[in-house]
Amino acid sequence: MLFLGDSMSMGAFGSTLDSRLRDAGFEVHTYVAGGATPYYWLSQYQVISSDIGFWEKTPKLERRLKKISEIPKVEELLDVCDPDIVVVQTGTNLYSSLRSKRREQSENIQLVSGLCRDMAEAVTKGGRRCYWIAPPESHPERFSFELQEQMSKIMESSTKPFARFFDSRKVTEFIDPYPETDGIHYGATEAKAWAENVAKDFLDYAGVEAVGRRALDPNEPFNNISYKIKKAEPVDPSAIVWNEIDVQVKLKTKTVMPNVKSVTYRSCLVLYEYEVTKVKSGYYPYDTLRIAHFGVYNRKYTSKSRYRVGYEKAWKLMPLSAYPSISRIQMFDDLEADFDKPIYFIKQS
Repeated sequence: MLFLGDSMSMGAFGSTLDSRLRDAGFEVHTYVAGGATPYYWLSQYQVISSDIGFWEKTPKLERRLKKISEIPKVEELLDVCDPDIVVVQTGTNLYSSLRSKRREQSENIQLVSGLCRDMAEAVTKGGRRCYWIAPPESHPERFSFELQEQMSKIMESSTKPFARFFDSRKVTEFIDPYPETDGIHYGATEAKAWAENVAKDFLDYAGVEAVGRRALDPNEPFNNISYKIKKAEPVDPSAIVWNEIDVQVKLKTKTVMPNVKSVTYRSCLVLYEYEVTKVKSGYYPYDTLRIAHFGVYNRKYTSKSRYRVGYEKAWKLMPLSAYPSISRIQMFDDLEADFDKPIYFIKQS
């Protein structure tokens, strides 16, 4: 296996994912270059140096360099490593290209789409498989949510004929302040959690669909595995002891966000209803789930207040009742009454 990444993979995300892949029995050749995009890796473009870090780890050696005069080209690495699967983590460094003022927007889209397509096509030569990791969520003041969504759609559509696409925004949330941080790179705890989600999806894919090489079929679907919830048997809600659950959900409907001035105190909760697409652990027998979020915090709207219907996420949740101090905060709820289901809250560390 060949694992290529940019600065997102230089720290906890890359080291965690690399370890999980090796622990699963893969022979992994990892090459990570700060600032890298497909432009850096593809041999059709000039050789590029990097002075913001380079990490190489193979079964025979490991080295980390502050500078490297020539980032290796992917075609050379394919010849040397001869992998069955190529993991490509990239995208954040392409935001500057996507919003460049030097070209028309249509040209920006064409440039980014072409780079991603060429990269995915190059690594799948010889019947190899490609697993494409798109960027995690960035702070909206660094890159707007609209720009992030646009990048995701461009990358998915351009790599779809060749790669399994993983949209990292669905399992990440940038929680650090901006501009105190760069609004892009995650702390170790959040980066490790992101890597664990990627590793799980990758191992599901590799174990089920990517055993050995085979010629690529352009008509074969490479979308993420669709998890279906089995129809639950009737249950008596009063007999259930609600505990921690780990679920993947999709936003179905949300309470109308209140005006900040109508919030009695400095913060308030709002209730959202989600469709449950997967229960990873714990017991939850229903198709929908309600989560209380901070819609306003310290007189300011939160990032969750901007979630749109259709937004997907994976969370570990606890019943709101497990947090008495949070339960007492004013909550806005204009959803249809449903007293059988508990209200959940994102698990606090």
